Amino acid sequence: MRSPARLALAAALAASLLTALGAGPAHADGPPLTGLTLGGVHNAYERAAYPYLIDALDAGNRMIEIDLWTFFGQWTVSHSNPFWSDNNCEKGATAGELRDSARSQQFPHCLDNIRAWHEANPGHEPLIVKLEMKDGFHDNRGRGPDELDAVLRERLGDALITPADLMGGGHPTPDAAARAGAWPADLKGRIMVYVIRGTAENDSLPTELEYARHLRDHPADAQVFPVPQGAYGSAADPRQAYEESLRPWFVVFDGSATAFAALPADRRAFYAPYVTTVTGAHEVAPALHATAPSPEQALARTRQLGCLGATVVSSDWRTVPGWQGPHDRAGC
Repeated sequence: MRSPARLALAAALAASLLTALGAGPAHADGPPLTGLTLGGVHNAYERAAYPYLIDALDAGNRMIEIDLWTFFGQWTVSHSNPFWSDNNCEKGATAGELRDSARSQQFPHCLDNIRAWHEANPGHEPLIVKLEMKDGFHDNRGRGPDELDAVLRERLGDALITPADLMGGGHPTPDAAARAGAWPADLKGRIMVYVIRGTAENDSLPTELEYARHLRDHPADAQVFPVPQGAYGSAADPRQAYEESLRPWFVVFDGSATAFAALPADRRAFYAPYVTTVTGAHEVAPALHATAPSPEQALARTRQLGCLGATVVSSDWRTVPGWQGPHDRAGC
């Protein structure tokens, strides 16, 4: 049982952070994406997390993670089974159809669910979709970066924030745009997708390398943002591990919340112009319950990481209300 002193300390921390940052949501004329902190749920597509994918969205999550397999020429959504989908996505394509049909559908149906929710909530807060490409792309089986672009464009259309949107002010690369502060500020009703390397990849062309080359060669058509390996680790700039021509095409980073919080301030400052996701938020000292901290604890931790510079705070706090924001970091 927590002592009264520790409970009082947690309450004081939450109150001070609320005072510093303000309690209200961001507005369309508010800060850009990199001036906000958004909370969301790891593996939100699993039925153990939510009965239906729309439940994850209705719960207020600003980030949802989806695991995607491609090896058999399918868009299979599952945590550990590449052969068939196992998830909470269903065939419904309108808001009234999203809790009344068979689940465990393929990725396009997950996108249909997101689109139906988006259309039913046209002024929704920004939504980040994190795609873990479990076994990478398989372009030889019709599941490469261009096919991913096509299915996203077909299902989500102009709701997407794309690399071309970021570069729209005449910037030659996403990095140049990010460092110029060109991230969009009118975020109502917008969706952003990024891809990370999967845990089951076993080839010489990992997800981030393949998609970064695709983005470099097709900047007007690419729909998602690739994420380099090694964020918040020993390298001051994890992009240095990639060929020079690809480095300016990485502007989204994803890694451990504990590692991010442990960085010296000058190292964290490198990430300030970019979108940064931190995972396992409960693990930062003092550790919180992995799935069910109090709402006050979850909110305080999210704002704490936001004040350190995190754009997206990821956790398994599936049933905890009110912590997901968006939170304006201007008062930090």
